[in-house]
Amino acid sequence: MKKLKKLPSWLTVEADTATITLTRPSDVNGVKVDQLTLRAPTLREVRASDAIGGGDVVLCEVTLFASLADAGTADIDGLKLTDYARVQSGYSRLLMDAGFPEDRDDTPTWLVVGPDGAVVTLSKAYDVNDIKLDRLVLRAPTVRDVRAATSASNGDDDQRDTILLASLSESNTKDLEGLKLTDYQRLQAAYFRLVQDDGV
Repeated sequence: MKKLKKLPSWLTVEADTATITLTRPSDVNGVKVDQLTLRAPTLREVRASDAIGGGDVVLCEVTLFASLADAGTADIDGLKLTDYARVQSGYSRLLMDAGFPEDRDDTPTWLVVGPDGAVVTLSKAYDVNDIKLDRLVLRAPTVRDVRAATSASNGDDDQRDTILLASLSESNTKDLEGLKLTDYQRLQAAYFRLVQDDGV
């Protein structure tokens, strides 16, 4: 398992949130606050902020942070740079999955891979096909699966990946887009384990 660095005194991280103590009070939604709490991002939120920001990486990030903090983009824009750096750090901590082993060749405890598929244990239960599940089973992909996802994605690589993972897990893209980003990354890691051939 990864050993995470000790948290600074101004940062508290829980399973689905990061609370950042600001260096000075700031206006958020018309109220002076000395802390901001970010919730863990879902794939849907990350993609929405990317769509809003287009090629402007900073706007994408500000939009995402505003959404995760239930604040306005003007509120995030109004933070002092030192506080904005703290928010970036808190967000980075939310993206760390302590369930990934330090050695990427080691199999994580949340993953079981067999010749015909993989079982991925998620960090929490989600509604998938209207059933609460904390595990998803991915079947091993075929060339047909990859071609169908590529055709359906209209050239969007991110969408192709989501369509493919939805097909392999017998779920739908809306359900996968509602996963925390770290859980979606677990599905991606499982997929890469399924297509990896040590003999090649």
